[in-house]
Amino acid sequence: MNAIAATMALAKRGMTMLAAKRAIEALIAKSKDQGLGHAAVLLPHTDTVEAVIADFGGSGIRAVHNDHRAEVDVAAIRKRLRLSRRQFALWYGLEEETIKGWESGERTPDTAAKSYLRAIANQPEAVREAYAHAG
Repeated sequence: MNAIAATMALAKRGMTMLAAKRAIEALIAKSKDQGLGHAAVLLPHTDTVEAVIADFGGSGIRAVHNDHRAEVDVAAIRKRLRLSRRQFALWYGLEEETIKGWESGERTPDTAAKSYLRAIANQPEAVREAYAHAG
């Protein structure tokens, strides 16, 4: 990883050089100490998400964009998994009526529910397994 290029990528998007340097140092430390290599960075402003990801890629860091405000299509997730509302509710610890409300547009998932639904969409078996052993 090119720490200087990564620091510059953050700094040109509104972070102070010191804050950018500390964020990159934290990423390096986590990677060495815990083998995680994950860090979350909130940028004051960006040109485009793609440009940020490209700049980080050029410095040897794999970056992804997590938009917690993005909508989640519950029906599409459930249908892709070929589950009825009842099955989806049972497998993932949700209320069938809540799922119905989300799918009909009467209700919208809160931030925590959106995060959980994204996890289900991305790793359905792992989430199901984790939920099954949560007790």
